[in-house]
Amino acid sequence: MKLSNYNLFITVFLLWLTQRLQDTYESYFAYILILTVGIFHGSNDIALIRFLNKGSSNHITRYLLFYVLLVLITCFVFIKLPLSALLIFIAFSCYHFGEQHFSSQLESSTRINQFLYAGYGILIFGLLFYFNYEATDSIILELTGFSFSKYYYLVFLVIGFIMTCIFGYISLSNFKKDVDFFREVFLILLFALLFKLASLLWAFAIYFIVWHSLPSLKDQIQSLHGKFNASNLISYIKSSVIYWLISLVGLVIVFYISESFDIRFITLFFAFLAAITIPHVIVMYYLNKN
Repeated sequence: MKLSNYNLFITVFLLWLTQRLQDTYESYFAYILILTVGIFHGSNDIALIRFLNKGSSNHITRYLLFYVLLVLITCFVFIKLPLSALLIFIAFSCYHFGEQHFSSQLESSTRINQFLYAGYGILIFGLLFYFNYEATDSIILELTGFSFSKYYYLVFLVIGFIMTCIFGYISLSNFKKDVDFFREVFLILLFALLFKLASLLWAFAIYFIVWHSLPSLKDQIQSLHGKFNASNLISYIKSSVIYWLISLVGLVIVFYISESFDIRFITLFFAFLAAITIPHVIVMYYLNKN
């Protein structure tokens, strides 16, 4: 069975589980999934940078410094210009989610594909935000001091839908022959139902883990080791574990900051994800480009 079929089965199961879990347990499971698989899928960027440099160590130090500097800049911008930082994070994440979903379904990479990636990511986030409007807006308000009416979330969703349809149609000839477009439509409807029934954090965790992190792990392992199997998965985990632990330490610091400044942990949690996501998105962009 293909990985995508497993993803579909897991999503349907989690949708069923959503109807039987209390919100508190949904949050616990969501944090566990994000802190394990979610953060792990972005913990091997250093190895990917070496891979992109064909094993050469000449520029590794420079890239590492730039990577760390980018994380620090993201944190600083979130403190000084939170709304701008949030918009940048959403833009990067939209592109990244769409890229992960479609890059393996296309014959070649073109400029039009990049608009398709962005549009699909906007559609996914639009569904997530619109169906969890109150929770989303409360986090944005606490992070930035700005609040938006439900109308703006609907506009965001519609923009994503229109972009996906237009650039998907333009890219039809570039899709591989085995792509099932009816399945893609079904997935969108399934995500809409899931996002409507689940809490914001739980809905985000399900999509982030099942439809982004797991496929990304598979792609990274294939790039680094040639093929995806148990042995190469263990190698990936070994090379990632130290960076994963560093991320967890950073999250513990974020937790104590939220306690000290009377800020909800979930608010700083998303800010923390932004800080480690943006550098990862850039690395994955160049990996897919190559």
